[in-house]
Amino acid sequence: MNQEAYRRELDYLIRYAHDDWLGFSVVSGAAGGLLGRGASFEVQLELLLRIVGDLYDAGARAGDLTESTNEPFLPWKADKADALTRIAAEVEPHSRLPDSGDVCWFAVP
Repeated sequence: MNQEAYRRELDYLIRYAHDDWLGFSVVSGAAGGLLGRGASFEVQLELLLRIVGDLYDAGARAGDLTESTNEPFLPWKADKADALTRIAAEVEPHSRLPDSGDVCWFAVP
């Protein structure tokens, strides 16, 4: 994988999370795009978790969208390690990277 392409994609995702709710499918699509066709599920998951970890380092948090107009995004009460563990546990049974909303959303609260 090209590190420059990774940095560009990560920068895009960080800006997205600052501006709007970043859907899980956008993050998993970024992982798939960076790896290209034919990457195993394990390799895809590894890259996905790397991206999520880097998003956390940039201030984004995993969370859920709510019906509330006061708090439309509710960040998980989890540190980076706990969020990565939870995401991996929710993704692994699918044996594929799930779509938006299946696991979580990301935003900078």
